[in-house]
Amino acid sequence: MTPAFATLIDLLAHNAEAHADRAAVIAGDDTHAHAVLYAAVQAQAAALAALGVRRGDRVLLLAGNRPEVLVLLGAAAWLGAMLVPLNLRLSSAEMTQQARDAAPVLAVVDADNAPFWQAAWPAGMPGAATVILATATTPSLVCAGPRDTAAVPRQDAPGLGALMLYTAAVDGHARGAVLAQSQLTASARQIAAVWSLGVDDRWLGVLPLFHAAGIGLSLALLGGGGACVLLPRFDPAAAVAAVDNHRVTVCATFAPMLGAMLDAAHAGGASLASLRICMGLESPDTIERLARLCPSAGFWSAYGQAEVSSMVCLGLQRERPGAVGRAVAPSQLRVQDAMGQPLATGLTGEIAVCGPTVFLGYWDAAAQRPFRPADPWHRTGDLGRLDADGWLWFTGRAAHKQLIKTGGENVYPAEVEQVLLEHPAVAEAFVFGTPDEHWGEAVHATCALKPGALVTEAELIGFVGQRLARYKRPQRVRFMPAPLERTARAATAAG
Repeated sequence: MTPAFATLIDLLAHNAEAHADRAAVIAGDDTHAHAVLYAAVQAQAAALAALGVRRGDRVLLLAGNRPEVLVLLGAAAWLGAMLVPLNLRLSSAEMTQQARDAAPVLAVVDADNAPFWQAAWPAGMPGAATVILATATTPSLVCAGPRDTAAVPRQDAPGLGALMLYTAAVDGHARGAVLAQSQLTASARQIAAVWSLGVDDRWLGVLPLFHAAGIGLSLALLGGGGACVLLPRFDPAAAVAAVDNHRVTVCATFAPMLGAMLDAAHAGGASLASLRICMGLESPDTIERLARLCPSAGFWSAYGQAEVSSMVCLGLQRERPGAVGRAVAPSQLRVQDAMGQPLATGLTGEIAVCGPTVFLGYWDAAAQRPFRPADPWHRTGDLGRLDADGWLWFTGRAAHKQLIKTGGENVYPAEVEQVLLEHPAVAEAFVFGTPDEHWGEAVHATCALKPGALVTEAELIGFVGQRLARYKRPQRVRFMPAPLERTARAATAAG
């Protein structure tokens, strides 16, 4: 059974003693043992303290999948500070908004993203120092600083925010979901328990560490004493090679990544024989292909979000095809009505979660703290139903949470609509998702133009692409006369 850790530091310290020489993080040709990871965290905490990071401060991060991300998370937790990794696929305007909202005292940027950051903040971000990560470093050299770790007292702060992930856009702007150390370690323990993760397990780190799933699975593997095999970017052939070379046992992907890996494995004659757990949202055809090529790997469905520290439902797909799993104890899940009252088995309502993994709240930039909701049951904004055996069936999104899920990324229609309305030719805009075999869902839009205005579909798509992340651009834009009445909007979404 995976031990219960109150803090991330407890988790890392336990591994450094119990599994000192075993691999913790593998990146390229470098393998870092658990003892090395823990020492790096302590050294990094001293370096951050020397740069002025204190309890309650935020450290902004723009970096790909590399060991330093996990080191920085541990170092921030050591100081009682909070790491804020930004989605690298965002536009400069989106990153700027989130950076201002977080009000960090330090920005850590890897070399690949340094030009982007310097273009966004040519004179530096007000109130924040900037550290540029070299292209290749060891985990202990994220930021230069003193090695006297005894001079930096550890902050025992299991209930203090340690990680902030931006999500849940309202009024066109994303909000930061603040997660405490205790919530992250509880999630890691729950996942590790369901999958019986141990020291021989290795996770293929192709999901970005700025996503809840990526960081959550990293901590789950570390919680079990296993290792994370980090890839800087997704490449199907490289991912397949990593599975075979490092005997990877756990693989989680966003569509269409798994299909691309199966294609690469077939083309290269790879067996993927070490895999025992695959997870994601994939088509039945892809899951069947996985079963044929790699019969030892079970495909798991899942449900979760940043606000609940990663996954709170897991289930073997073959046991209940179409369902997204059952609640992972001790987290609790229910389906409720608009008034927050539980609904009977089989009825559709809003999914709500209660338990040790539910976040502290959304970041309040004015107060510089998370806003704590009074209700312990977190309203996810998703709709579903529970069957008699406790399996959850996802059925859509609630009216107050319009969301498009494309290639594993969240797109909130309101933020795309807001940008479309900034175009001088657009009078009204309606953005919605449509099923897509490749990406899961695709972003589409319907616009009504101002009298006498002219603009092409390509021009509007490009206009959005200049202001938002590329994955948020509409794939199609249809034009209808104003006003876009409710019936017309509904017909557009349906067709």
